[in-house]
Amino acid sequence: MPIISPGTLGDNTPPHGKRSSVLKRYVKLENDRSSWRNHWMEISDYTLPRRGRFLFQTQDDRGKKRTGKIIDNTGTMAVRTLAAGMMSGMTNPARPWFRFAVQDEELMDNHQVKTWLADVERIIRGILQKSNFYNSIFTVYSELGAFGTGPLYRQRMGGDSVIRFRPFTVGEYVLAENDMGVIDTLGRSFTMTVSQVVEQFVVQQDGSSEDWTGVSRATRRMWNAKSYDELVPVIHMIEPRRRPETDRQAITNLDMPFKSCYMEQGAENDEVLQEGGFKNFPAYVPRWDVLSGDVYGRSPGMDTLGDIKQLQQQQKRKAQAIDKMVNPPMTAPTSMRGKPSSVLPGQTTYVDPQGGTQGFVPAYVVQPRLGEMMHDIEQVQERIQRGFYADLFAMMINSDRRNITATEIVEKQSEKLVLLGPVLQRVNVELLDPLLDDVFNFSLEAGLLPEPPKELQEVELRVEYISLLAQAQQAVAASALERTLGFVGNLAGIYPQAADVINPDEAVRQYAEILGNSPDLVNDSDAVESKRAADAEAAQAEMAANRVPEAAGAAKVLSETDTQNPNALTALLGSGASL
Repeated sequence: MPIISPGTLGDNTPPHGKRSSVLKRYVKLENDRSSWRNHWMEISDYTLPRRGRFLFQTQDDRGKKRTGKIIDNTGTMAVRTLAAGMMSGMTNPARPWFRFAVQDEELMDNHQVKTWLADVERIIRGILQKSNFYNSIFTVYSELGAFGTGPLYRQRMGGDSVIRFRPFTVGEYVLAENDMGVIDTLGRSFTMTVSQVVEQFVVQQDGSSEDWTGVSRATRRMWNAKSYDELVPVIHMIEPRRRPETDRQAITNLDMPFKSCYMEQGAENDEVLQEGGFKNFPAYVPRWDVLSGDVYGRSPGMDTLGDIKQLQQQQKRKAQAIDKMVNPPMTAPTSMRGKPSSVLPGQTTYVDPQGGTQGFVPAYVVQPRLGEMMHDIEQVQERIQRGFYADLFAMMINSDRRNITATEIVEKQSEKLVLLGPVLQRVNVELLDPLLDDVFNFSLEAGLLPEPPKELQEVELRVEYISLLAQAQQAVAASALERTLGFVGNLAGIYPQAADVINPDEAVRQYAEILGNSPDLVNDSDAVESKRAADAEAAQAEMAANRVPEAAGAAKVLSETDTQNPNALTALLGSGASL
């Protein structure tokens, strides 16, 4: 199915005079971004040299070697460990990491509601698996760890595909936020081939006509000359519509709250290639940490850049010291000039001592203290790994047991979880919350979700995260619950009435929820009451059934008792008769 791209819904005719105003704002945002540029370029040079778009690149130079400044790759490996750890701990494709719920606890106990929510979760997970979400999210986490900001652009798809994602790298985008500190503007500078420009913006989908509005004369000449693979600079700008909206339920994409404009940088007129619109902002822009007033985030890559650069210098000096030790500079008398000499193993150089000199000898002897150098290098490497939380994430990635629990993570890395908590919360709010909302709404509009039960009419759903890291954050509550129940259990051995304080049903439900168990694991209140009533009724019936043989046996014994001859029973009966 074709992508429902901006401008393909409704009227595609771009309005006049749009290019200048949009381009002016893009240039302003690009100038504002310039103060971050040098910092990002250094991080890219020393950690992720294949990331970042800072200069216009032709097809010829995109594959050039860019690792010239990296001698020790500890920083690069630390970024990869962080990205893999966040993916494994937050959005692991192999295990459930979210679920849908409602605020009303009684409604959550409803069997039909729980079943519907579980079905929706399964469908949403399947859609994400079919899309390129998990490939893209790894790039987002890498950008977050290295540069502090990781935009993820989404494209709505037709049919069962529903959604597609495209991560951006630092240097190719500009951002702006609204008065609430929420990103609502995204501009991107990139290149397209001539054939891509014509196929996306010139030729209509049905191939019936062509519209060269907004295309430069140079691009059209290259198309006519069949130079289809030449690169064309293009700008894509997404921002809120500034004019007041009288009807937020816009019919065409030109009336939607967010406008989208594509323009060719070299166009001679004031037209855009295409204008479209979105109901919701079509990009998610998580930031590792951000100060109020800053648009771009701060990252572990920024915090550890000094250590990473120091490490390269230390490794270089260590290599030079070893090189001078095993292959030192030599001195020789001037009489040897032009004569054969060699420092290769097994070779001989003949020198006659003159004037007390020793002839062909090292200029100086280097004996580096390699132990101290290695110790200092290891300390720097450790600082870099701590800065990227590599020990926490490596524990999850490198564990030889697939069923590592959140409790184990808390026990071993509790201090790291405290520091990482605000980052995880920000990623949830700026990335995962709006992303799951969009996937849910797109799936609902595409008719891929089952009909909700009547109990959920006009009820707002919420997302709960049950990933490994989310559970680890909540494991503190689980530990508190375990300690409370353990204390009450011990106390009940001495003072049995203490057990009356605990609500065991609620304790089981809270514990299962903290650990992220499936809602089907715990029966709802009605099912529990029905089962207990049935068990009580069965127990009463069994007790009554047990009484029947006892009564029958007593009657049999009584009927066989001798009441004619004098005995205790006849005496008792006699005394009763006398009464």
